[in-house]
Amino acid sequence: MIKKIISLIIVTLTVFALAACSSGSGDNAKYKAKEVTDKVRAAMTDLGELKETDMSSDTWTNIMAYVTDIPQDKVKDLDYLYMTDGSAEEICVIILSDEDSAKKVESDMKNRINVRKSHFETYDPAEISKVEAACALRSGNTCILIIGNQAQNGKFEFNKMMSE
Repeated sequence: MIKKIISLIIVTLTVFALAACSSGSGDNAKYKAKEVTDKVRAAMTDLGELKETDMSSDTWTNIMAYVTDIPQDKVKDLDYLYMTDGSAEEICVIILSDEDSAKKVESDMKNRINVRKSHFETYDPAEISKVEAACALRSGNTCILIIGNQAQNGKFEFNKMMSE
């Protein structure tokens, strides 16, 4: 009888432990957006001078609108690097409050890549290779858009950070 009680206690504790571990798994925000952006940027050694916008900027919602139309209250953190000289490079990390919002932002980021590609096809075809190398990824509630020749380096760093 004691073995059954001990087994029941162990099973109950295991269920509670698993529930506690999985309750925050969708959030996956171990890092701030700037930490992710900095790590990804460091992996992309060919980037020039990028302008940065984060949530402390008065214009962050205007800048973010280039990437997604998700409501502001769904955004927990944001860091966005972009070129001001007309070239294609961008790195945008957005941490969302819920998984559905993150899925929408990931989709919006993929659309952003297509928009940038058609823009540069007519505006500056020399930039197309950067857009063709681009990727939009999501891990939990963290989304990233990477446009640049070395986007795969950034993707590698993002995936490494999210799996730690």
